[in-house]
Amino acid sequence: MIDFEIKICGIQSAGDVAACAAAGADCIGLNFYPPSVRYLDPRGATARVVNDRAAAEGLVRVGLFVNEPASSIIDIAQSLGLDAVQLHGDETPSLAESLLKKGISVIRAIRLPTTSMSPAQIQGFIGPWAELPVTWLLDADAGAAYGGGGRQLDWASLATWSGETSQQDDGPNWILAGGLNCENVAQARRTSTARRVDVASGVESSRGKKSAELIQRFVVQCRARGVDESA
Repeated sequence: MIDFEIKICGIQSAGDVAACAAAGADCIGLNFYPPSVRYLDPRGATARVVNDRAAAEGLVRVGLFVNEPASSIIDIAQSLGLDAVQLHGDETPSLAESLLKKGISVIRAIRLPTTSMSPAQIQGFIGPWAELPVTWLLDADAGAAYGGGGRQLDWASLATWSGETSQQDDGPNWILAGGLNCENVAQARRTSTARRVDVASGVESSRGKKSAELIQRFVVQCRARGVDESA
């Protein structure tokens, strides 16, 4: 399992990496999905520069893939020395198993409706992924788009689900995503009880362009949530 608190996704330059490190974020996401405005060619020179700068800064590096074959994911993850891969498409648990067998940590995006849900409903969306040693990234279902589209989940529902699941084992291993920004991340963490968060558009000055100021503000607000870590 990978360990981080704040993931800034869609990083595209060494400057973005420097901004994340300076702000105190501890994880970056590299988007390897070609249709995305945040796309990086995983075999290109820019991806190598960004990845290596992040490694030098001690940041956790996650590569985001959508419906890529396992062989391609393994090749890229090993070539860049990624800390984890994020499966954000329609991948199957069997594909994840093939990655896990290669020693690759996996984050699985679980797309949820933005309405109120019961713990059983949330667990139903997680489905067979609950049987694998992967981290769940809970994001809003944006239909045909692979991503949350800036939509927020029902944080109170997640808190109830997380609390009930924690009584059964060591607690769910999950990350909160979906419509987070500098204005709402503190409340999102207080309400949902999320210990880890993922943001992309919420720290951008324009679509796809990261803002060092917004990254800094996001990290500050994220850590001002007032959640009791000992609970």
